[in-house]
Amino acid sequence: MLKEYQVLGVKVNVMEKYLLREYLKNFLNSDTQNQIVTINPEFVVTAQKNQKFKNVLNNSSLATIDGTGIIQALQLAGHKVSLDQRITGVELTEILLDIAICQNYKIMFCLNSQGLTKPDVFFMHIKEKYPTLDFQVADEHDALTKAQAFLPEILFVGFGAPKQDLWIAENIDKISSVRIAAGVGGTFDFMSGRQKRAPKTFRSFGLEWLWRLIKQPWRLARINRAIFVFYLLILKNRLKNHKYEA
Repeated sequence: MLKEYQVLGVKVNVMEKYLLREYLKNFLNSDTQNQIVTINPEFVVTAQKNQKFKNVLNNSSLATIDGTGIIQALQLAGHKVSLDQRITGVELTEILLDIAICQNYKIMFCLNSQGLTKPDVFFMHIKEKYPTLDFQVADEHDALTKAQAFLPEILFVGFGAPKQDLWIAENIDKISSVRIAAGVGGTFDFMSGRQKRAPKTFRSFGLEWLWRLIKQPWRLARINRAIFVFYLLILKNRLKNHKYEA
């Protein structure tokens, strides 16, 4: 069963992981275009000052939880949500890749040309790992024109938030074939091996932010927004209303 909550005015959907595949299949079999967003605390913080971004998140077909801070905020509000119900961009991508290979769907990967993983390197990685997958790779400069020519059913965009999610909202209706479009942040860097995921011990306790800070201390500003600013906003809202919406 899909549940919907709000965290500081941002929609969040909660479901058991085993149901995700069926939801995705239903999206792919539908006549509608579906935008998926992966909500983390940084998204919520950004949305407080970016109404356009907030509208995109709240109008999405599915807003999965990709951040332990969101889980904790919901738990503090009294909702029965567990870390097992977190669905990361990597997990979402892997499930859709499996569906695409089994059911012959086309996939378009849209990368940031200035990111860690270059489009040509990523193309060779996917070609080697998924030899039967029908796919194309683009960057922010040619993503729309390539997608319109290739006509994929599944579109992954990794420009970083909020750019990727705003781009999807503005362009999805220009690519008639697309049934699922998802902003997946740094997923391509994990897939290509340019970025290592936190060890399982860190992930199981929701401490990926600490792992990233240890490995990439220059990310302090982003981690500050995702951890400290987020919890400060939650606390302020709770004190103001005696209970915050979540």
